Amino acid sequence: MKKVLMKTLSALTAGILLSAGLTSCGSSEGSSNATVTKNGKTLTTVDFQLKWLPSVQFMGFYVAYEKGYYEDEGIDLNIISGGSDIVSAQQVSIGAADIGIANLYGLLPYEEQGYPIVEIGQVFQEGSLMLCSKASSGIKTSEDLKGKKIGAWVGTADYPIYSLLDKVGLDKDKDCTIVSQDYTMDALLNDEIDVASANIYNEYIVLQESGLSKDDINVINFEDYDCGMLEDAIIANTDWAAQDGSDKLMEGFMRASMKGWSDACTDPEAAAEIVWNYVDQSSTTLEHQKASAKEVASLAAPDGTEAEKMLRLGDDKIGSTVDACLKFDIIKEKPAKVYDDSYWKAAVEGLK
Repeated sequence: MKKVLMKTLSALTAGILLSAGLTSCGSSEGSSNATVTKNGKTLTTVDFQLKWLPSVQFMGFYVAYEKGYYEDEGIDLNIISGGSDIVSAQQVSIGAADIGIANLYGLLPYEEQGYPIVEIGQVFQEGSLMLCSKASSGIKTSEDLKGKKIGAWVGTADYPIYSLLDKVGLDKDKDCTIVSQDYTMDALLNDEIDVASANIYNEYIVLQESGLSKDDINVINFEDYDCGMLEDAIIANTDWAAQDGSDKLMEGFMRASMKGWSDACTDPEAAAEIVWNYVDQSSTTLEHQKASAKEVASLAAPDGTEAEKMLRLGDDKIGSTVDACLKFDIIKEKPAKVYDDSYWKAAVEGLK
């Protein structure tokens, strides 16, 4: 198994830098475009920051890595693990990584404050977040949330909840209680909260693995209320992108990743087998990763698994996320430009 280098920057440092309200973070050094030799090829190193720990959530990148698609593009991809103390948008914005994965609503404040960062692709075409409750609670619709304790990943994935509550006329501070939720489903299973946040590809599966059937779980899907916010955007440091030769690296990264995601979504079980070599096997099972991979494929490839359909940027979905961010003061003004699709378009042309 190839070694995956791990680098970290504390979320505390990231929070201090962002809250300082800098109009620009200056010129980050970015990558020096160092080269290495592998299998007789000269490759350029590209640092790629995940937003969380290795899992099938990022399966397309691991598939592309293992199948040599990045090497075919002249790239030595260095996949950097994320974690609870990592803010991927901050890592990319300061040049600790060249490219990364971040929730779109986590990226927008950095763009607004002038950091050298932009979205270049979109992995998930639909939001994965949902609210889950036990069927015995009788909570079936958003209106039923009044007076309930709602688990939220405060600071990372709470804004879709606020948007949903606002849409049905509920005040998040008066009509319900928002409880900071950890990354387990224990609080819901132990009846400490009435409703829990869950991703369809992970926590929803965890509930079933804990003994609940699908009939035992009521689900409120944010997409059904047009409150879904885009996750897993591919972001890049624009200072690095402006360096000589980086444009070709960006295009090559996108093309290789599109191929990897196409393969992964076509055969998610095989993708899970590949990713299994990189996960913390003491904290999950191969069966869970395979079940998760199928759900990830449905989010990344809702319109088919052809490579040219992968990682595309859609104005409609991006626009709704921007609107929600404006409403809840994540950003102050509507951005003139959220993304740069030139690398995606060039990658598509290269696939033909």
